[in-house]
Amino acid sequence: MKNGICIVLLLLCFGCNQSKKEVSIAQAEVTSEHGEFIVRFENEFLGSVGLLELEKPYLITSRTFDTFNLLSKEECRVLEVRDVFKANDTISKFGMALNLGFSKNFKSFVLYQFDEDKLMNYKLVNYTNDYQFIDAIAVSYYDLTSPINQTQTYVYHNKLFVLDKKTNKAKAYVLKGNGTFEEQPLPIHFNYLQLKEYQSLVDYTETLEQRVVKAKKGAIVKDSIGRKIGMFAYLETVSVLDYSGNKAKVIINPETLKKEDNFYIDTSNIGYVITKDLFDVYQDEALIYKYKGLTVNGKNMPPIDLRELLQVQQIKLNKYLNRVVKKPNIVNVTDKYKTGKRITLITENGKQVTFKDSTYNSEYNPTKTYRVSEDSNFDNTFVVHSQMIFDYKRLVFVSKINGEQLDTYAGGYPHVSPDKKYVISVDYDVECPSQRTLFIDKITNNKIIKSVEIYYNLEDNNEYIDLEKTTDINEIYWLSNTEFIIKFWGATECYSDSESYFYYKYKIKQPLLDLLEVK
Repeated sequence: MKNGICIVLLLLCFGCNQSKKEVSIAQAEVTSEHGEFIVRFENEFLGSVGLLELEKPYLITSRTFDTFNLLSKEECRVLEVRDVFKANDTISKFGMALNLGFSKNFKSFVLYQFDEDKLMNYKLVNYTNDYQFIDAIAVSYYDLTSPINQTQTYVYHNKLFVLDKKTNKAKAYVLKGNGTFEEQPLPIHFNYLQLKEYQSLVDYTETLEQRVVKAKKGAIVKDSIGRKIGMFAYLETVSVLDYSGNKAKVIINPETLKKEDNFYIDTSNIGYVITKDLFDVYQDEALIYKYKGLTVNGKNMPPIDLRELLQVQQIKLNKYLNRVVKKPNIVNVTDKYKTGKRITLITENGKQVTFKDSTYNSEYNPTKTYRVSEDSNFDNTFVVHSQMIFDYKRLVFVSKINGEQLDTYAGGYPHVSPDKKYVISVDYDVECPSQRTLFIDKITNNKIIKSVEIYYNLEDNNEYIDLEKTTDINEIYWLSNTEFIIKFWGATECYSDSESYFYYKYKIKQPLLDLLEVK
């Protein structure tokens, strides 16, 4: 009896061992097959897809992908693709659009479902490093019967924003360290901005339309339901996202933006202002108002339409000579005070003030020459001129009474308005006289205060100008305190020796007078 029991036990043990051995062999075969799949998949398939390292913001959208990298039946089975897309049909094709380098701890692929003439459906799918499924989210959907790409996803580091373009709302996800996606609790309202790599925040905001506040009391900022939430000060620059009727959608606090998060602006940072409170933007068709740059009170401004500030027209001088109320009265007295390279000014109290020419030493210490004039606009004053290459003309105003320096000025020659409130001057670049600056300045307490600078370049903006030869020696003619004619040199290229000129008539408008009153 005992012997029979022992035999039975031996048979059972042998059977168990045999069963375990068969299971181990089966597992080894599966592991071996999976390992072979990984080697083949990574060497053959992934090499054709390419790896994208996410070092900057990226947009996942069906419009940027092709459908060339189709997955085989085996690859679909191992990656559980049909389960991911919940697709049981036999029509759909599946492929891989992108291999994303989120983490070394797991794999991330943008996989797609393609139903010909119907849809493109994209999902971001994460797997373990041995290709076991972890998690997936839908990232882009394109109904091929519609011209609109319904959804797309913005990726930055471990943040993902899935935008529904119909509702302009987005779901936000955080990609966890284990490869799972955690949806954020609140929907995100979203503003699309062009995805680029920016060197600085300034470069980023300059991709938006920039408008300058025109309203002297400032522009009121309201939220989407009309509540006042802030103010933009007079002459402040505003970044505009969009327009709706007479309102501009703007960024309230651009200083809080990060250049890396250039695709996302929180709704708390978005407001609305009335467009009439902003200066118009320059329009290309207004050729006579075309300019290269504008500076107000030392600050470079976005491209304001000059028609907001000035009325400009090219004229023939003869038609306006009977309206002239003032023209220059400048006398060159250099020969009277200069000996060799030295100017010596002797004042009424016997003080001597000298200015000596310098000779070329280096690029940054070039030749400087002085001359002196007298001008009825500046009583009891020597006007001393100096000029160096790469710099504006410099003027020093010296008192004839005591030799004190009364004022200085950088620009062209300062022509004073009849009421002695404003100064107009024009400076030409020494090497490239086609580049010139019109200065419109103000006088406060007998000092010239730099105010407005308008930069022109005739090299690429001269086809509409009528040039003429003239023996006229005057640079400016005043028709009133706010209206004047300027004789511009007709040089249209660098190193020009042109003997031609043209005349522009300017009339200062109230918004420019307002600018000149800013302290």
